[in-house]
Amino acid sequence: MKYIISTIGKIKSNDEDLITRKYLKRIKNIELKQYEVKTRNKEKKIEEESDKLINSTPKNGKLILLDEVGENISSQDLTELILNWRNNNITSVNFAIGGAFGNGIRIKKTADKIIALGKLTWPHQMVKMMIAEQIYRIETIIKGHPYHK
Repeated sequence: MKYIISTIGKIKSNDEDLITRKYLKRIKNIELKQYEVKTRNKEKKIEEESDKLINSTPKNGKLILLDEVGENISSQDLTELILNWRNNNITSVNFAIGGAFGNGIRIKKTADKIIALGKLTWPHQMVKMMIAEQIYRIETIIKGHPYHK
């Protein structure tokens, strides 16, 4: 399975990115895509961001949108979802992190799954880090590695 983390926002180099990179190095088949949309019009910005995130998903891939109104699921449930897709010849999963104004209606309708990382609001850099960790966790669960206890 190929994993993609696609995110909206300026590329920053900070402590959260150090931790993100730590997990990315542990995952064999992962790509990080980061986009910046510069228009000031809020509605147009949300629409353009949605297009970039949707287009980051390969043809035979699935899109998991991270959104505060998404479903709260366990790491084990997320692993089972990924395994089910893999067993049905899905070759990639894109974890999409929207911009500061949230996600538009079109991407919410397009997404194959919408999940939340709890009810709290998180900075985008931390969400990227947490998703990288969860992808690593998924891979360790699949391999039976003791990382996930």
